[in-house]
Amino acid sequence: MKAKFIIVATALLSVSAINASAQNNRSLQDENQRIHQGVMSGQLTAGETARLHAQKAQLRREAIRYKTNDGKIGPRERADLKRDNRRLSKNICRQKHDRQKRF
Repeated sequence: MKAKFIIVATALLSVSAINASAQNNRSLQDENQRIHQGVMSGQLTAGETARLHAQKAQLRREAIRYKTNDGKIGPRERADLKRDNRRLSKNICRQKHDRQKRF
C-alpha cells in the first residue's frame, strides 16, 4: 500500500512539473507572437525588439537553470518565473504603445 502511494505521488509530481514547463513554453511562444506582430505593424523599433528578445531569452535561460538545479521547478521558482513573465508582458505592451514607430 505504501509503495503504491509513493508511486502515485511521484507520478503526480512529475506531471505537475511537466505542466509548469509546458505552460512556461506556451507563454513564451505567445510573447514571441506579440513581438512579431509589433514588428510587422511597425509598433516596435529594432532596438525595442532586440531588448524584448533578450529579456525573453533571459527568462528561458532562468527556467532551464531552475530545472537543472534539482530536476524540477519549485513553488518559489515558479512564482519567480511568473513574475518575470508578467514583467516581460508589460514591457511588450509598453513598448508597442509608446510613440516610437519603426516607419
